[in-house]
Amino acid sequence: MVKLNFSKIKKLKTPYPIITMNKFLDLRICKKICREINDFNNYDDLVMNGRFRVNKGSDHFDQQLKQSPNLKSLYNQLNNLKFYKKISNQLNYEISDRINNFYPELNNPSFSKNKFGRQSFKLLSHLRETKFISKLFRQTLNLDMDFSKSKKGYFRVAHRDRDTRVISFLIYLNSFKNKDGGQLEIYETKKNFYTHDKFPRFPEKKAVKKIISFPPKAGQLVVFMSTPDSYHGVSKFKSIKKDRVFIYGSYSMDRKVTWRINA
Repeated sequence: MVKLNFSKIKKLKTPYPIITMNKFLDLRICKKICREINDFNNYDDLVMNGRFRVNKGSDHFDQQLKQSPNLKSLYNQLNNLKFYKKISNQLNYEISDRINNFYPELNNPSFSKNKFGRQSFKLLSHLRETKFISKLFRQTLNLDMDFSKSKKGYFRVAHRDRDTRVISFLIYLNSFKNKDGGQLEIYETKKNFYTHDKFPRFPEKKAVKKIISFPPKAGQLVVFMSTPDSYHGVSKFKSIKKDRVFIYGSYSMDRKVTWRINA
């Protein structure tokens, strides 16, 4: 079984709660998982300027797990309510220089190991997530996840994740230097641009300011609360020697998350 290490937790001083865990996976396991992802040649899509993905819920995802024992072990440990609660508790810390913090309005949701977020628009799924219809059902939480490999040219502009996401995370499986690009970038919202209920997914450049960036580091886990102002991006990846291999995941609701301000 893949062992998870929670001993190197660091809480960042950022506009929204972010924690990092160095050596969350040891380097030996990272190399094995990298090999499992690189040896798998079937992908669900190519997105975001050069990112190949295998998405939870697809036939390719199931096929990947069947032939990848280390990925399967990691996935099984992440795909449960226990792990969600463990990282959620770590994210509940105060940011001393911030007046208001967002928190999700959750009402004892159930956890589904099989549910997954849709990658394309489907009318029935969309209606199910609407405020009126979703009230008829108990809240459900699930893990969304993809195995990703990005090539030279991959980047992401400042954005926040989908409205259904509560917590998002990244697990880096190989390391790069600053000159290689592919750095995770954290942004803060400039004052007086938005009110808390009007944060667009993709803000204008003038509305946000980059405050922190750091390169991928093998074995590192980065977790953040997917608040309305959780703007982040990725600098342009420049390496031609190897691909940037990582796992993206999020704990998501079966509806749009309602965020409250902790005044």
